[in-house]
Amino acid sequence: MARGGRGGLRGGAGLVRGTVPRAADPVRAAYLVLVSLLLASCLPSAEGQQPEPEKAEQDRPNVVLVVTDDLAARDLNPQTLKAMPNIRSLAEGGTTFENAFVTDSLCCPSRTTILRGQYAHNHQVLTNAPPLGGAEKFRVSGGDASTVATWLQEDGYRTSFFGKYLNGYFGDYVPPGWDEWYGVSGNFLSNSLNENGAIIDYDPERYHLDDVLADKASGYVRRTAGADPPFFTSDRPFLMWLGTKAPHQPATPAPRHEDAFGDAELPRPPSFDEADVSDKPGWVRDNVPLGSDQVAYMEELNRDRMRSMLAVDDMVGDLLDALRESNELDNTYVVFTSDNGFHMGEHRLGAGKWTAYEEDIRVPLIVRGPGVPEGKTLPHMVLNNDIAPTIADLAEVDPPDFVDGRSVVPLLDDTPTPEKDWRQRFLVEAVAERGAVPRPPFVDESRVVPLVTGDPLPRDWRKTSAGRAESGENWGRPWLKALRTKDYLFVEYKTGEHELYDLRKDPYELNNIYESAPPDLLERLNAQLDSLRQCERENCRTAEDGRSTRPAGAASREQGTG
Repeated sequence: MARGGRGGLRGGAGLVRGTVPRAADPVRAAYLVLVSLLLASCLPSAEGQQPEPEKAEQDRPNVVLVVTDDLAARDLNPQTLKAMPNIRSLAEGGTTFENAFVTDSLCCPSRTTILRGQYAHNHQVLTNAPPLGGAEKFRVSGGDASTVATWLQEDGYRTSFFGKYLNGYFGDYVPPGWDEWYGVSGNFLSNSLNENGAIIDYDPERYHLDDVLADKASGYVRRTAGADPPFFTSDRPFLMWLGTKAPHQPATPAPRHEDAFGDAELPRPPSFDEADVSDKPGWVRDNVPLGSDQVAYMEELNRDRMRSMLAVDDMVGDLLDALRESNELDNTYVVFTSDNGFHMGEHRLGAGKWTAYEEDIRVPLIVRGPGVPEGKTLPHMVLNNDIAPTIADLAEVDPPDFVDGRSVVPLLDDTPTPEKDWRQRFLVEAVAERGAVPRPPFVDESRVVPLVTGDPLPRDWRKTSAGRAESGENWGRPWLKALRTKDYLFVEYKTGEHELYDLRKDPYELNNIYESAPPDLLERLNAQLDSLRQCERENCRTAEDGRSTRPAGAASREQGTG
């Protein structure tokens, strides 16, 4: 796929602090080629000298997981997809889940859910920052010792990670389970990678980081398949996680895309700058109508978000090209999704996430691969909780018992499980971020408040009664637990406030009917929420769908527990 204007990054173009870039050392490159040739000459012949692997590795598929940052489902629409041919091709060649959701619409909790297949109340990474969340909380708690990467690695898969990991990830630490690691080190403005323990700085004036990640990921595919030096080929299948920076704020586009989407308009659904918020909880009622400067800011942010996604589209194209050239495409599942959605102006809220509203919890989910129906759209409710057990199922690996989610493999054929026999409800949860200061650190009059972890908070966040940090008040939206069914969104805040929306009549969540709802409806919804609020393991799946106690994974093989 030709793209032009980016230049060749393959071979490494960053700067190791205090060293010469490796790509500038031709002697080293020649040495690697020579060593690989010598090793190849020493390998046993094919005449029965190598023991048979425990599993037919060449028959197990590769899995590539692309996790975008803050991409809402509505961001991939017919207008934007016209400019994204590779993501569009992915959807046309695979199955799209039109009702894919996250169970915590914040980066770090959601990504931890993707890694482990658990609700946030079980993995306990509840926010982006200490003490309740962040990468260090995940490491210290031992959560990173058992993830989809460790499960597959222990069963013979090669594993590689490229891009954003968890908020607050710094330094040279490489989490367990990853054979090759190229993780973004630093906050959301960082242009540095931890490359297998060495910190590599990429000059942002020269290198767009999503382009760097694209080259490294596609280069990995070609290298491990033997298409590029040093010819380290292997019959072992691989798992690749590719975490993009886009379209997270500040949503910096690659230079070649800076003029794209010049005429794009900010979506204005009926909930945009909602006229009457008197029936909303206090943290929404406190917001005044959107000002013209705020709308102008979101207009340009929307354009930049879509511009930044064009580099992701190029990334997907590069990856598909590399798989095709390496004869691996027909044996590879590609899963494309996001860690959470994003709101811009709905219900008078500025740019942000972390709510139970539709814009924040609904995400794209596309699966392409061998046997997956092409150009198909499914209505089943699927979750970020399901990604890890699904990958395990595709890889013929049994996940641990602690997994809350379920494999969606039974949906990936021409006769999927009927929707009535699938998940009927799920839990959404959010915990207020605890700051180390008594009030948000407003830097200027912009609408973004940087946290220590780099994930921005909207400027209109207010003090809540959710508790107190050690040195000050909590700031943010109140803690919440919410029940989402096909027909209703029922939200319970720690402040004692509630929201209830009939999504059949009110898909934009304008009319809070909690005060006027029939008592029997409230009793039923409360009971369903109670069954989920502290569920774990198989009990979560039972609570989500009383007719199913489906194992967490290996569903197609009728084995494994969970």
